[in-house]
Amino acid sequence: MEATGSTNRITINIGPVHPSTHGVLKFVVDIEGDTMVKVEPEIGFVHRGVEKMAEGRNYNSYTPVIDKLDYIAALNWEVLYASVVEKALGVSLPPRAVYIRTLMCEMQRIMSHLLFVGHVGEDLGNTTLFMWGFRERELLMDLMESVSGGRLAPMYVSMGGVYYDLPKDFESRLLPVLHTIEHRVLNEYKALSYENDLFIARTKGVGVISREFAYKYGLTGPNIRGSGIARDLRKDEPYLAYDKLDFDVVTEKGGDAYARFMIRINEILESIKMMRQLVKDMPAGEVKTKVPWFFKIPPKYTFVRQETPRGEAAMYMVTNDDTKPYRLKIRSPSFYVMQALRELMVGHKVADLVAILGSLDPVPGEIDR
Repeated sequence: MEATGSTNRITINIGPVHPSTHGVLKFVVDIEGDTMVKVEPEIGFVHRGVEKMAEGRNYNSYTPVIDKLDYIAALNWEVLYASVVEKALGVSLPPRAVYIRTLMCEMQRIMSHLLFVGHVGEDLGNTTLFMWGFRERELLMDLMESVSGGRLAPMYVSMGGVYYDLPKDFESRLLPVLHTIEHRVLNEYKALSYENDLFIARTKGVGVISREFAYKYGLTGPNIRGSGIARDLRKDEPYLAYDKLDFDVVTEKGGDAYARFMIRINEILESIKMMRQLVKDMPAGEVKTKVPWFFKIPPKYTFVRQETPRGEAAMYMVTNDDTKPYRLKIRSPSFYVMQALRELMVGHKVADLVAILGSLDPVPGEIDR
C-alpha cells in the first residue's frame, strides 16, 4: 500500500491470486475511502506465446495447445480451431460428427456456466453455491471422460470430425444428468442466488453495462446479452447443427452483475433443451472424414468465428503451402473484458470488484495467449 499524492487516496494491489481473481490476474487500484477511483488490470502472468507456437507445429499437433487457452471451455476452442483448418482445407464433416460436436459444445457450455455460478457464489462469500456448482459440473465431467478419455482438456476433436463415437449407453446416462441439473438450477440454486436477498443486494445495480458501453469495448456473449443485446452467433451466423435446433437467445435488460448471472442460469436451461434435441435427432453413420495426419494447405486467408461460453471467439489463419500455419491470430472475448474494467469499476466500492469481475466471467488463459 502506498500514498499517491492525496492524503485520502491510496493504491492497493488485488491479486494475482487464484481463484479469487478468476485466474492469475492482478489489479492495481487507487481508492479514496473504500471507493475505487482508478483501476488498472495487469495481465501477462500466464503468457505462453500461443499464437507464435502455431507457426512451429503441424496442424494436428497444435490442438493440445488450444486446450490450454480457455481451460474451462477447452472443447469449444478445439471445435473453433478444427473449423478454421477444415475450412481452409475444404473438408466437410459427416452429419453425425456435426451433431456430436454441437452436443459436446453445449455440454461444455453448461460445464463452464456451472463453474461461473460457483465462483460468483464464492466471490460473494457463499461457499455452498461454489460446492454445488462443482457438484453438478462433475456429473458432466464424468460423461466427458467417458466420451473422450479427458476431463479438463478432452482432446476429442480431430480434423474432419471427432476421434471417437459416443458410447452406446451415452444417451441413457446423459438424460438423467440433464434432468438433475435442470431441477437443481431451478429449485435449489435460487435460494442461495437469484432469489436470495443478500445476493441481490450485492449484484443489482453493480457494474452496469449499457448498450453503448458494450459496443465501445467490443464486448460479446452473455456480457452483452445481459444488457438486452440479442446477439448470438449460434442464431445470427449458424454453424454446426444450430440451424436445426429450437432454442432462444436469452437476454436481460438490467445490464448489471445480477442480469449477467441470470443470463448464464437461463443459458444452462437452453443448452439442456438443445442437448435433448441433439440426442433425439442424432443421425447414424461415420464420425470422421478421413484426413491424413500431415497435410499441406495452399496459400490462402481463412477466418472463422463461433460462440464460446464467454462470447465470440475467432481465428484468422494464413497458410502458405506448408504443413503448419504461416500465421494464426486469435480473438478471445475475455481480453476485451480487461479493457472495459478500467472504466466499469470506477466509482464502485472495493468489495464490488470481485462481484463485477466474477459477473463478466473472464479466463486469463485466453486473455494472455
